[in-house]
Amino acid sequence: MAHSDNRFDSAILLTWFCLALSPLPLIAADKVDEEEVLIIEEESVVGEEKPAAGKDEILIIEDKGSDELVIEGETPENGEAIQIEEEGQKSLAMVNPSVEEQSNFSLKLDELWGEYGVFTHSSSDASGLGYLHGQATALWTPSSHWDLQASVRLDGYSQQGGPDWDHASLDYDETFIRYRAGNYRITAGAQKIVWGRIDEFPPTDRLSTHDLSRYIMDDLADRRRASPAIRYEHFFGDKKLDLVFLPVFREAELPGVSSVWFPVNQQSGQILGLKSTPVTEALVKSSPVDSKASDSDGGFGIRYSGTGEGLDYAFTVQKVRQSLPYFNYNSSRGVLEAKYPRSWVLGGDLGVEAMGAVWRLEAGWLSDAPVTRLDGSYDTVKSLNWGAGVEFFPGDGDARVNLQLTGINHINAPAVIDRTEIYLFGGSFEVPFAQDQWRIKGRFYKGLDTHDLYLNPELAYTGWESQELYLEAHYFEGAAGTPGAFHQDNSLVAVGWRAKF
Repeated sequence: MAHSDNRFDSAILLTWFCLALSPLPLIAADKVDEEEVLIIEEESVVGEEKPAAGKDEILIIEDKGSDELVIEGETPENGEAIQIEEEGQKSLAMVNPSVEEQSNFSLKLDELWGEYGVFTHSSSDASGLGYLHGQATALWTPSSHWDLQASVRLDGYSQQGGPDWDHASLDYDETFIRYRAGNYRITAGAQKIVWGRIDEFPPTDRLSTHDLSRYIMDDLADRRRASPAIRYEHFFGDKKLDLVFLPVFREAELPGVSSVWFPVNQQSGQILGLKSTPVTEALVKSSPVDSKASDSDGGFGIRYSGTGEGLDYAFTVQKVRQSLPYFNYNSSRGVLEAKYPRSWVLGGDLGVEAMGAVWRLEAGWLSDAPVTRLDGSYDTVKSLNWGAGVEFFPGDGDARVNLQLTGINHINAPAVIDRTEIYLFGGSFEVPFAQDQWRIKGRFYKGLDTHDLYLNPELAYTGWESQELYLEAHYFEGAAGTPGAFHQDNSLVAVGWRAKF
């Protein structure tokens, strides 16, 4: 198995962190419209301005018989020194806080979720699926500079009919320690880091750990798991430099081998995304499956992004291991082995507001994309992943439509059993109605180079606060070698309840 039933046994919660205070900004005392300043002379009160809620207070006492200023009170959030300007002369006065910052602690239930689905095809390997999920988070903020968070999730799966599969797991979610200063922050621990701009299949999203336990039944945010990382973020006004290192590689979260969502079907002899031959089918049916990844670091990534008026952009350089498994027969071991190749990734993304819509572009070049040659041997090739999309709000209302075109092109690939060109048209939509008491939404994609179809319509009642009750369907269809063909017997209808607190 690729993962333990209890992720806490293998979780590495990093305790390394940096404590480096940078020079803090100066605040001019004459800008009383931006900071609340109370100036008291020895004989009488010169002026007083009532502090606004959430603002810091500074008490400045001026002694007419002395040139010194005595400053007491709470320091500004990012300052330890105040610049005083009197009659053209500037001087610094150090602030010694007399009131300590209060520590805050919270413990809350984030989410509860239950769902049950029934397969609509009689040829499906199972008859029904059940899912239960819960998540809770504890957050301690001892000061304005520090955050300590611990989050856990509980997932339960039940598959009935044909090969039964029941599984429960307790896993960590985002659990970290974070230090914040004026223009940077450092985070160490388990995190979800999803880069990119395109929905569903962002080409530059290579640092995150995928969750395949429910295949693509859930939205993108629910198809990612937290993984150990050290992250440094530096802010330059409207620009940002993001540095990430993954000291421990965490492969994708997979369901059990008996689950209909496992990417290898040993009953049919198929592997998700690969064309089958009589030889490969025989090997898949008879070979043990090893989806465990070798121990190593997960790599690193650098992303530089900027935000302007109507324009967002980013550039990234990464060298990371692919978290999605790529299965290939290892003749020396006699097993079907999962590969997690390490690859350089060079890419960028762009977002532009124009003509009442948001237009997005994103592309990523990979130095080592996995493939299988016709003789069954494993190899890697260079590959280009790209996407273009548009998001708009019809009638300037609450309805939202997102359409996109994505592609994968292997460069100078030899004769392989993989698809060397993949083109998909897809997107999502969301339409609230009946005074926001109900919602229709959906996701879809359609293969353009070959037939590959996925449809996910949903009707939800959202009239209860923080809750929703929904009815949805998942439909798969496709030509040989496509995900739609691999899952065409797994179309289902599901009903569920979800609450976010």
